Amino acid sequence: MSKEKIEFLKESHRELKRIEDNPYHVSVKKWKDKLLPKLEGTSKNKINRLEIVYSDNSYTEPYIKEHEFKIAETILRDTVFKYLNKKTKEDIEAIKILKAREENIDFEHDLALIVCGDNEKFPYKSSSKLTDFFQNLGYNFIHKDETRKIWVKERLEELNVKEIHKLISTGIFRKKYFINYTKENQLDFNKFLEDAKIEFNEFIKSSITANEAFDLSSVLDMNVNIELLFDKKADTEDVELNKLIEEGRERFLRNDKQVALEKIWDAFERIKTHYANEGLNKKQSAIKLVDSLSEKFNKIFIDSEFKELTNIGNGYRIRHHEVGKKELTLEHRNYFFFRMLSLIDLCLVFLNKEETKNTDIENILVAS
Repeated sequence: MSKEKIEFLKESHRELKRIEDNPYHVSVKKWKDKLLPKLEGTSKNKINRLEIVYSDNSYTEPYIKEHEFKIAETILRDTVFKYLNKKTKEDIEAIKILKAREENIDFEHDLALIVCGDNEKFPYKSSSKLTDFFQNLGYNFIHKDETRKIWVKERLEELNVKEIHKLISTGIFRKKYFINYTKENQLDFNKFLEDAKIEFNEFIKSSITANEAFDLSSVLDMNVNIELLFDKKADTEDVELNKLIEEGRERFLRNDKQVALEKIWDAFERIKTHYANEGLNKKQSAIKLVDSLSEKFNKIFIDSEFKELTNIGNGYRIRHHEVGKKELTLEHRNYFFFRMLSLIDLCLVFLNKEETKNTDIENILVAS
């Protein structure tokens, strides 16, 4: 990578610090739009989720959550490191870990299970032992009442890949932990340690190939426009709607198709309430949305599509799991995922046009 691109990433970090001091939505959006093309894999997803929040409903004190800010900083540092000249054995090892991190959306979650010992191939650590684990590595982290694996996952998300490398080599595989644990539980030290090494090696390999599990033929055979998965981006003013759609896509690509379908159906239910801010209830809002989509098209068809998909969602085990709900086969999950995603994509086209029109009107009013 050229010096200019390295400098771009460093400037992105400086701009992130400025946004932290003055986090208006337009600044965050512009910053993300410039940075995202420079990132790869899960780094894009994590940065895309960065949003400002408000301390109350008065919208007077915008800020970025400290944890989300640290994740963004970590991604910038990792990206710079990836393109620097590698000089040591440790650097090469760190690059392999970074590849696993970029490919596996659950990397920190899976690594947290290893650190906690919730993965039974590794020594179990209680709350106090987790605090000792991180403080022995030089971090002033103190575990209190949080769920262990969630707390560890969040700490790992804040560490750059060089720090993760150190945590693995001098923390996870510190022999003292294995000696004490195997002695306490009357286990064979050598076998337990060897099994842990095999388990960790498999974790890195499976993380690096995490996205290879998706079979494109299953999409192509259905003659579905794969831009719906790879090229289209939900970018409405409704942040929660955007997140549901993007997570649905991510889950489908990771072959977690049931959850993917649930997320897309949740997005469908949410998009029906788009006009709630105009005082319309869900049914009235959905009718207005159908009217918008039916402009220059067959309203009966669009209305029928909304109703049929709603009936499927209510009658089968997608969003509701009560006794008596019918199961969808894998083939039908694929079919309805793309049928739903296609309808939502059509909705987004019209809603984005509407948002653009409203923005233009506001600009004219301001200018006048």
